[in-house]
Amino acid sequence: MREMRKICLVDAPPSVVRAFREQRCEVLPVQASPASFLALDATLDEHGFTPDLVVQMETLGSRSLLTGLDSVDCPALLWCIDPHLNGYWHAPYARLFDLTCSTQRASIPALRQCGAADVRWLPAYGHGSICPPHAERTHDAAFVGRITDERPARRWMVELLEERCAGYDLAVSQGLPFADMMDVYRDSRIIPNESILGEVNFRLFEGASCGCLVLSQDLGEEQEALFTPGREFDTYADAVEMQEKLDLYLKSPRLTQAMGAAARDRVQAEHTVSHRVRRLLEYAADATSCRARGADGDRWLALTVAGMWEGGMIALSASEVLSRLAAANDASPEVMVATLRVQAVAGKTAPLSANVDGVLAAGLWADSASLNLAGSMAALRLNRFDAAKAFWYRHAQTTGLKSPGSPESPDALLTVWAKDLSHRGVVMRPGFPFKPGCHLPSAAGDCLMSVL
Repeated sequence: MREMRKICLVDAPPSVVRAFREQRCEVLPVQASPASFLALDATLDEHGFTPDLVVQMETLGSRSLLTGLDSVDCPALLWCIDPHLNGYWHAPYARLFDLTCSTQRASIPALRQCGAADVRWLPAYGHGSICPPHAERTHDAAFVGRITDERPARRWMVELLEERCAGYDLAVSQGLPFADMMDVYRDSRIIPNESILGEVNFRLFEGASCGCLVLSQDLGEEQEALFTPGREFDTYADAVEMQEKLDLYLKSPRLTQAMGAAARDRVQAEHTVSHRVRRLLEYAADATSCRARGADGDRWLALTVAGMWEGGMIALSASEVLSRLAAANDASPEVMVATLRVQAVAGKTAPLSANVDGVLAAGLWADSASLNLAGSMAALRLNRFDAAKAFWYRHAQTTGLKSPGSPESPDALLTVWAKDLSHRGVVMRPGFPFKPGCHLPSAAGDCLMSVL
């Protein structure tokens, strides 16, 4: 196993930089965001730094992409912080790294879908914090998080909290800086928790770090591998159970004190940033060189850029994105799918139509389900229903569908695609801000939203 002493950290927070230095590593911290790209090779040359390991951590604000990884002669690791929301571009980007870490164990299959060979679980982490006794805390319960119309389940939960906490002190806040949020948690006994897509979120670790009793959704084995339910936190399966347990804990300050203390002890024993950094160094020490290079690397970077642009996460023009896809010089269904999607969003109807005709006329990639879907949706966007059906029938023939149906309207075609996608498990693109009339549908939910 190789020794990791010189570490280049890209977009890592100060706590992670300190934790690496505590491991006696020489660290070069590099800030890539908010720029869209960072030429890593030029940056290392500028600092005269030859690393044993490169680590890029996803930031939760502006995201940056690394170029020049080809010339870096050491393992390169990507730590995905929000893979449950950004897997649609994490998956191709992971191909540019030797090793990918995911805070969400459940997201690992999605990260592997584009062929990333080595993906491992590295959860979020807790924080050092003072923990006043519960008897001295002001708030019986608190929730800190964004409450918007786009998150109706969270709004319903907060309304339920306000109803059930009548007569108790409930603090509800949003938009707080991290330090202020932690102050609220240190002054609260119970932290009800709700996640966006059933992910193990930061709130669990943050509340536990402050010695709170976190009352979280029941997320199964992944969450229970981190904290023991009934001892270090508790779970609810639905609104009725949440009400029952909230009623119990509001009346039981000694119980919440004991469970909150157990949660904080678990954080300090297993879930600090130092624990994660030591595990990351262990992972990197046995990583093998498997990242995409050369023309293959250019292709995966172009696909990453296209996915981010389509999702509104990178500030480039459509022409720049399409130029990158064209420069990838790779005749593959993935590049054509990305090209169709970008052209559709950009309203480039002439080249979009030409690509639809070219694929159908040459019979290209007839066995690619994603290409047939994108071609069918692109043809619908162009009001070319016959071409849209042609892609559906290609898909039905190559996949051996026994009853493909004969859709007689665009809505009927969207419906049969939705059924097929649902059967194949392609229900949604998690985190992608799909807008009918702008984006081409790529999942069952997109198709049904377009019908509605």
